[in-house]
Amino acid sequence: METTTQAELIRRHRTAMLVVLIFLGLDGVLLAIAFFAGDRISRPKDPKLAMGLWIAILVCGLGVFILRRTRFAAMRLKDIAALKGTSGLVKTLEGTTIQVASIAGAIALMGFIITIIATPPDWTHMLRAGGVSAIVLIYCFPFRSAWERTVRQLAPPPES
Repeated sequence: METTTQAELIRRHRTAMLVVLIFLGLDGVLLAIAFFAGDRISRPKDPKLAMGLWIAILVCGLGVFILRRTRFAAMRLKDIAALKGTSGLVKTLEGTTIQVASIAGAIALMGFIITIIATPPDWTHMLRAGGVSAIVLIYCFPFRSAWERTVRQLAPPPES
């Protein structure tokens, strides 16, 4: 790999990794708030709203796996590398990772909202949703060796 390509890969990998770690930290903060202040922040609402949020968590959690598998399909990445070059390939890896991490953050926020509106107040709603969010974040965690291998295999040969 060229040094500029390697530098861009390192920069984009670091950005994606920081986003994933920030959302993992958000999980922990929301869980701590739900555990320590769950009774004080409780605002009971219609249980149907909480059930709708659980369904949204299920759909988002399963949808993330489909999204990532579709976006990281070898043929798709090969086409991106051919059309946009190595830079476009690395940008796609970064963008997809950030999108999946953002959905995981949304799952954690939905779990926190369920904790707030549940009757009676129960912090374990956030624990379960935070667990789903953490699984998604671990699933999408960007390993630099995997990104380097992808770039090495799929990037077009350098022009001489």
